[in-house]
Amino acid sequence: MDNQKARMLGENLAHYKRAQENGSVNLIEFHTTDGQKFGIGNAAAIQLLLSAAVTELERQLHTARFGDIPERLEKSREYKTAKELEQALNDMGFNPKRFAETLPYFHKTLEQTFFRVMKACITGMAKREPNHIDGRNRAAYEMCRMLAPMLEEIRLPFI
Repeated sequence: MDNQKARMLGENLAHYKRAQENGSVNLIEFHTTDGQKFGIGNAAAIQLLLSAAVTELERQLHTARFGDIPERLEKSREYKTAKELEQALNDMGFNPKRFAETLPYFHKTLEQTFFRVMKACITGMAKREPNHIDGRNRAAYEMCRMLAPMLEEIRLPFI
């Protein structure tokens, strides 16, 4: 972990989040390599740019603290599938209950596999170090810590 880089990124992230939350930014200025300056004063565009900056700083901070994703994972089918799921979940219209309603329509063998994936996700999160858990995920982490001992005892047969 690069402590100095993580501290700097954390400070920048906090600054951008405050700016995003309180709406205090009224102009974002870009300086080109040829010395020209361009500004954006549209409030909606500023919010969008700040949102993108916050998301990117969160990613950089996570990488500074915990490292990059291992190459063996990044090239795997599972990672690519997880990234597709990430995109679907990022849509504000994604409805977890409606998603759960679709499961009975899976092929029954794939439904088994899906629940193996959910079990692995729960037990995997439960094994994380507490200092690697973001405040947004604290409740889910605590729930996984409670469920994991039971799930580890239950075998899901492949039929």
